[in-house]
Amino acid sequence: MTTIPTRWRTTFEEQLDDAARRLQVATGHLERSEGGRALQSAYPAVVAAATVRVWLEHPPWARPLPTSELQRLTRESFPNRFAGIAALDLKDVLTSPWPADAVRPYLEEAQGFVKETRARLAICLAQD
Repeated sequence: MTTIPTRWRTTFEEQLDDAARRLQVATGHLERSEGGRALQSAYPAVVAAATVRVWLEHPPWARPLPTSELQRLTRESFPNRFAGIAALDLKDVLTSPWPADAVRPYLEEAQGFVKETRARLAICLAQD
């Protein structure tokens, strides 16, 4: 692993901070039994964490990936439930009514995914 430039460290951390904020919003929606809104908030958090994972494997400061490749690798990095959603018509999935109980496992998976991604980043930064 190469040293992560300061600019990119900040970008990675901002991505994960944004993901954490989105998950807090999703939790609030879930507590109000707004399953669909919770999923709409959690999905971009997963995208952000997956993007950081791809960047850790393919440092963008060394050789930026073409947009289509970055998108493909990001989707491939999604955890199980979100990979399933990404394979469907995303607009329909995220705008459909979702019961809160059905969304709870998605939110838990997203929270774990973001937490694991933050841990991976911390390990990489400690190695610099």
